Amino acid sequence: MFVFLLPYVCASLWGHVGEETEKLKQYEAAEKMEKSTDHRIQVKMEWGIWEIPLEEYLVYKLSIVMPENYEKEALKAQAVLLRTEVIQALREQEGNNLQLNGDGMGKWYEEDIRSEKYRAWREAVEETAGMYLCYQGEPIQASYFKVSNGQTREAAEVWDTDRRPYLAGVTCVQDKAAADYSSRVKVSKINYLWTLQKQIGGDFSQQELWEGMQVIYDSAGYAAQVSFSAEGKETVQIDGETFRYLFDLPSASFTIEQEKAQILFRVTGVGHGFGMSQYGANCMALNGDTYDQILQKFFLGVELAKFE
Repeated sequence: MFVFLLPYVCASLWGHVGEETEKLKQYEAAEKMEKSTDHRIQVKMEWGIWEIPLEEYLVYKLSIVMPENYEKEALKAQAVLLRTEVIQALREQEGNNLQLNGDGMGKWYEEDIRSEKYRAWREAVEETAGMYLCYQGEPIQASYFKVSNGQTREAAEVWDTDRRPYLAGVTCVQDKAAADYSSRVKVSKINYLWTLQKQIGGDFSQQELWEGMQVIYDSAGYAAQVSFSAEGKETVQIDGETFRYLFDLPSASFTIEQEKAQILFRVTGVGHGFGMSQYGANCMALNGDTYDQILQKFFLGVELAKFE
């Protein structure tokens, strides 16, 4: 009888060893993540402050800003950028705790990052533990966005500054294959003109707002400024990013057409266009590029450093 029952006994005793070992590894990794730094993030929630270790915060944040089905090397590149953002903020203050807004994190409160649900994001953070991006020894402005219009933007051209030479325009033609690369936004003519008058003041008539409008584009094809001028009146300028938010446009890469009763915006790309295109990063990862190669593509002359 014992001989016949032996396989069952073995299965009962050791059949779940692999499963339990995997769980143990997940818990050990999470404990290591928590102990890897004394820095903690104080996340401002509606109900108060949620305090968590820096690396744990990065897992939650990564789960908000990038889909888990993106390639691991793209996720790792994004994790480095998120860590760089936090380190830059930490250096601007004294102490080990940093208070940040918890936008979008409420649904993750009390979720366990050791669960399988977070595996892709957690591994991306763990495998880049402590790594951040710097230029000449200082953390960079770690800008990122969803999809470019085929080209990223140059900070020196748009912001008239040479402080961020690493934010230089690079081609990103693969983004044109993204499902949300192009879009159309329609706004009623009445709402369009009312919104503009509210933004710049009531000195311009509706006819002057349309006929006196000029869009100034940067070399990447994004609107840098939108100006309004009329005879005898001082020209008014609106920053391109401000203008696109007025009408909830996916990006500032747009053209405008006037129809009978509405304004039609034809838009390419999603986001501000500075730094790393997340879609472009994923395409590079699919082609075999590593996370450091991805970052060096979008941020010129940068280096990886270790945060202790």
